[in-house]
Amino acid sequence: MKYYYFLIILVSITAFSQQRNSYKVRLMANEVGVFPLKVINTTSNESVLSDTAGFLTMNLNEGDELVVNENDFYQLKYKIKNTDLKASIVRIYLEPINTELSTVEVQKITAKSLGVDGKTIMSNTPNPNPNMNMDFKAIFLWIVGKIRGEKSEPFVPRKSTEMNPYVAGLPRDIMTDYLKIPNELVEKFYYYMNDDYEIDSYIKQNDEAKWRMHLLDKSFQFLEQENVLPNR
Repeated sequence: MKYYYFLIILVSITAFSQQRNSYKVRLMANEVGVFPLKVINTTSNESVLSDTAGFLTMNLNEGDELVVNENDFYQLKYKIKNTDLKASIVRIYLEPINTELSTVEVQKITAKSLGVDGKTIMSNTPNPNPNMNMDFKAIFLWIVGKIRGEKSEPFVPRKSTEMNPYVAGLPRDIMTDYLKIPNELVEKFYYYMNDDYEIDSYIKQNDEAKWRMHLLDKSFQFLEQENVLPNR
């Protein structure tokens, strides 16, 4: 009889530990155009298709393994941690698929193999430029002038009452569609990014992959601060 009660308690504990709750998940990728993607929980065999921004809702438990369906851009093999389940949104970073180019052997190419002889080459070669030395001199002076002219801009911190002009200069749909910031909070987000000079350098360098990922992280912090979750 004691063994029977022990078995009931053990089964109850096991069932409770395997219970899954619904969590909001966002897949993180540099290119939002890869979405939607199907996420498969290989532990529970549940599969869910994300929306066009990478958001989805899935039943999860600690230790669950997630993968994405086969595609040409990203792969995923992620095990859910206890810390993931404590966050308001479970953020999962996709891994880019590295495409290796196959080596192509090229045979030696000669003028003869192309059907061109020396006489043809000479007859079609223009006379040398008599001012060739002047051309090199002009190029040299231009390079020296560029080196002397390129001076680092002095760092001037922004006032606390100013927006971040680089973030504010991005298309507004980046904020509303990609970052999922409510329209009425977009200007407030510009002020929130006031003292973030790292994003300035990414945008000035036109490094879209870095500024997109950086803005994603910042937008989550901002939305959590505002107690706002994206409406899906």
